[in-house]
Amino acid sequence: MKKYALTALAIGSIIYGCKKDDDDKDVTKERIQFVTSSSWKYDTVGIDTNKDGKPDQPLTGFTVEACDKDNTILFKSDSTGTLDEGPSKCNSSDPQKTPFTWYFKENGTILYTPNQIFGTDVSGDFKVGEITTSRLRVIKDVTYPIFGTFTIVLDLKH
Repeated sequence: MKKYALTALAIGSIIYGCKKDDDDKDVTKERIQFVTSSSWKYDTVGIDTNKDGKPDQPLTGFTVEACDKDNTILFKSDSTGTLDEGPSKCNSSDPQKTPFTWYFKENGTILYTPNQIFGTDVSGDFKVGEITTSRLRVIKDVTYPIFGTFTIVLDLKH
């Protein structure tokens, strides 16, 4: 009888484990569909002072400038993408289009890119705070040498 109970328990664990893996793949697949549905534009940037994943105050001395707001970020389902400077460039020597790579980690809760698509000197892992058909919110702790570490929240929109 113990053999049957252990066998049933093992089979149940395997089935439950496989179901969870399928759910994880479905969530990541859904997030890929959201992020690749169309190009994104910068919207707002702020500091999350209470660590709730939402901007609590503007990032002093930094706003998303008009020359950045017309930029588009196009994520493709093959883990590549294109950053397009749009009609107005902040720096005329910047290329019009810059390719980048990206992918989701940890069941779609982390967006990883080795490229600086969300700001100068900012790359790596970005926590996905919100992702819908119209908003992508990424969150990252950033350290500024004199000022310390801040949790930055960047919202992109369609």
